[in-house]
Amino acid sequence: TSPTTAAPVGPADGWAIQVPPLRERPEAGAVVRRLAGKGYPAYVVEPAPGAPAVVFRVRVGKYKDRREAEQLVRRLEKEEQFKPWIIR
Repeated sequence: TSPTTAAPVGPADGWAIQVPPLRERPEAGAVVRRLAGKGYPAYVVEPAPGAPAVVFRVRVGKYKDRREAEQLVRRLEKEEQFKPWIIR
């Protein structure tokens, strides 16, 4: 797995932050590079084969504690102007 591509976070893996998905891979990669450059553990989740809509999901982190994920959501809203949400 490269720094910009990772497997989806599963329930046993804790919490991650999802930022709004993008339709173009280069755009998603640019967001990941920007976030990673600021120290965020960002990565792209590729669309599932045969998915009805091709979207690239940019996610940040894997957190065992939901409160930690909530703090990051607030930080991304303030600093990056994203409207992220927490996923499991």
